[in-house]
Amino acid sequence: MSQSALARLVGCKQSALSMYEGGRETALSAQTVGKLCEELGLLPPSETELATAASTHVPEETGERVFCPNPECPSNLPARVGERVVLTPHTHVADEAERHCAWCGEVLERACPECGAPVNAGAFCVRCGTAYLAEAPNRADPARIAAAERLMAWSR
Repeated sequence: MSQSALARLVGCKQSALSMYEGGRETALSAQTVGKLCEELGLLPPSETELATAASTHVPEETGERVFCPNPECPSNLPARVGERVVLTPHTHVADEAERHCAWCGEVLERACPECGAPVNAGAFCVRCGTAYLAEAPNRADPARIAAAERLMAWSR
Protein backbone atom coordinates (compact mmCIF):
# COMPACT_ATOMS: atom_id res chain seq x y z
CA MET A 1 0.00 0.00 0.00
CA SER A 2 1.35 3.45 -0.86
CA GLN A 3 1.79 6.21 1.71
CA SER A 4 -0.78 8.28 -0.18
CA ALA A 5 -3.40 5.53 0.02
CA LEU A 6 -2.70 4.90 3.70
CA ALA A 7 -2.82 8.63 4.46
CA ARG A 8 -6.26 8.88 2.79
CA LEU A 9 -7.50 5.93 4.89
CA VAL A 10 -6.42 7.47 8.20
CA GLY A 11 -7.30 11.06 7.28
CA CYS A 12 -3.94 12.79 7.14
CA LYS A 13 -1.57 14.23 4.56
CA GLN A 14 0.96 11.94 2.85
CA SER A 15 3.75 14.34 3.85
CA ALA A 16 2.78 14.05 7.54
CA LEU A 17 2.78 10.26 7.29
CA SER A 18 6.22 10.37 5.65
CA MET A 19 7.58 12.59 8.42
CA TYR A 20 6.14 10.31 11.09
CA GLU A 21 7.67 7.29 9.37
CA GLY A 22 10.99 9.16 9.29
CA GLY A 23 10.97 9.58 13.08
CA ARG A 24 9.19 12.88 13.67
CA GLU A 25 6.82 11.76 16.42
CA THR A 26 4.82 14.99 16.47
CA ALA A 27 3.88 14.81 12.77
CA LEU A 28 0.69 12.88 13.57
CA SER A 29 -1.83 13.32 16.37
CA ALA A 30 -2.42 10.49 18.85
CA GLN A 31 -5.83 9.94 17.26
CA THR A 32 -4.28 9.56 13.79
CA VAL A 33 -1.61 7.19 15.15
CA GLY A 34 -4.47 5.10 16.59
CA LYS A 35 -6.18 4.97 13.19
CA LEU A 36 -2.87 4.10 11.55
CA CYS A 37 -2.27 1.22 13.96
CA GLU A 38 -5.81 -0.03 13.38
CA GLU A 39 -5.36 -0.01 9.58
CA LEU A 40 -2.01 -1.83 9.87
CA GLY A 41 -3.22 -4.35 12.45
CA LEU A 42 -0.84 -3.05 15.15
CA LEU A 43 -1.42 -2.34 18.81
CA PRO A 44 -1.37 1.43 19.45
CA PRO A 45 1.06 2.67 22.12
CA SER A 46 -0.39 2.84 25.62
CA GLU A 47 -0.77 6.13 27.50
CA THR A 48 2.21 5.10 29.66
CA GLU A 49 4.39 4.47 26.60
CA LEU A 50 3.39 7.81 25.11
CA ALA A 51 4.12 9.64 28.38
CA THR A 52 7.51 7.90 28.69
CA ALA A 53 8.44 8.78 25.10
CA ALA A 54 7.43 12.40 25.65
CA SER A 55 9.41 12.71 28.88
CA THR A 56 12.58 11.17 27.43
CA HIS A 57 12.46 13.10 24.16
CA VAL A 58 15.35 15.55 24.01
CA PRO A 59 14.68 18.44 21.65
CA GLU A 60 17.27 18.79 18.89
CA GLU A 61 16.92 22.55 18.73
CA THR A 62 16.52 25.41 21.15
CA GLY A 63 14.57 28.45 20.10
CA GLU A 64 11.72 28.49 17.64
CA ARG A 65 11.74 27.78 13.92
CA VAL A 66 11.00 30.83 11.75
CA PHE A 67 10.79 31.77 8.06
CA CYS A 68 10.50 34.86 5.89
CA PRO A 69 6.91 35.22 4.57
CA ASN A 70 7.97 37.42 1.62
CA PRO A 71 7.58 35.34 -1.58
CA GLU A 72 10.08 37.63 -3.33
CA CYS A 73 12.80 37.10 -0.68
CA PRO A 74 15.87 35.40 -2.19
CA SER A 75 16.03 33.05 0.82
CA ASN A 76 12.81 31.32 -0.33
CA LEU A 77 13.56 28.90 -3.15
CA PRO A 78 11.14 27.58 -5.80
CA ALA A 79 10.71 23.80 -6.03
CA ARG A 80 8.54 21.41 -8.04
CA VAL A 81 5.97 19.33 -6.18
CA GLY A 82 4.38 17.17 -8.84
CA GLU A 83 3.13 19.60 -11.49
CA ARG A 84 2.99 22.52 -9.06
CA VAL A 85 5.72 25.00 -8.20
CA VAL A 86 5.92 26.01 -4.53
CA LEU A 87 8.31 28.18 -2.61
CA THR A 88 10.33 26.41 0.05
CA PRO A 89 11.10 28.88 2.82
CA HIS A 90 14.52 28.94 4.40
CA THR A 91 13.37 27.88 7.86
CA HIS A 92 15.85 28.13 10.69
CA VAL A 93 15.92 28.18 14.47
CA ALA A 94 15.92 31.70 15.88
CA ASP A 95 16.13 33.14 19.34
CA GLU A 96 13.61 35.70 20.62
CA ALA A 97 15.77 38.63 19.57
CA GLU A 98 15.75 37.71 15.87
CA ARG A 99 12.70 39.50 14.45
CA HIS A 100 13.57 40.35 10.82
CA CYS A 101 14.81 38.44 7.78
CA ALA A 102 18.53 38.92 7.21
CA TRP A 103 17.93 38.80 3.43
CA CYS A 104 15.09 41.27 2.89
CA GLY A 105 14.18 42.79 6.28
CA GLU A 106 10.62 41.37 6.41
CA VAL A 107 9.22 40.45 9.84
CA LEU A 108 9.80 36.71 10.36
CA GLU A 109 6.84 34.33 10.63
CA ARG A 110 6.90 32.14 13.78
CA ALA A 111 3.83 29.96 13.14
CA CYS A 112 1.77 28.52 10.31
CA PRO A 113 -0.25 31.42 8.87
CA GLU A 114 -3.28 29.14 8.46
CA CYS A 115 -3.55 27.13 11.71
CA GLY A 116 -0.94 28.65 14.03
CA ALA A 117 1.08 25.43 14.43
CA PRO A 118 4.82 25.74 15.09
CA VAL A 119 6.91 26.07 11.93
CA ASN A 120 8.65 22.91 10.71
CA ALA A 121 11.39 22.47 8.12
CA GLY A 122 9.83 22.23 4.67
CA ALA A 123 7.35 24.03 2.46
CA PHE A 124 4.12 22.83 4.11
CA CYS A 125 2.64 22.82 7.61
CA VAL A 126 2.61 19.29 9.05
CA ARG A 127 -0.62 19.97 10.95
CA CYS A 128 -2.87 21.42 8.24
CA GLY A 129 -0.89 20.84 5.02
CA THR A 130 -1.01 24.49 3.96
CA ALA A 131 1.91 25.87 1.94
CA TYR A 132 3.80 28.40 4.06
CA LEU A 133 4.31 30.74 1.10
CA ALA A 134 2.09 31.76 -1.79
CA GLU A 135 3.47 30.95 -5.22
CA ALA A 136 5.45 33.70 -6.91
CA PRO A 137 4.82 33.29 -10.66
CA ASN A 138 7.86 35.35 -11.63
CA ARG A 139 10.06 32.90 -9.68
CA ALA A 140 8.71 29.83 -11.55
CA ASP A 141 11.34 29.99 -14.31
CA PRO A 142 12.46 26.37 -15.03
CA ALA A 143 16.17 27.29 -14.92
CA ARG A 144 15.73 28.98 -11.53
CA ILE A 145 13.83 25.97 -10.18
CA ALA A 146 16.56 23.58 -11.37
CA ALA A 147 19.25 25.75 -9.76
CA ALA A 148 17.28 25.92 -6.49
CA GLU A 149 16.78 22.13 -6.48
CA ARG A 150 20.53 21.60 -7.00
CA LEU A 151 21.28 24.01 -4.15
CA MET A 152 18.82 22.26 -1.80
CA ALA A 153 20.25 18.83 -2.71
CA TRP A 154 23.78 20.08 -2.17
CA SER A 155 22.99 21.61 1.23
CA ARG A 156 21.50 18.37 2.67
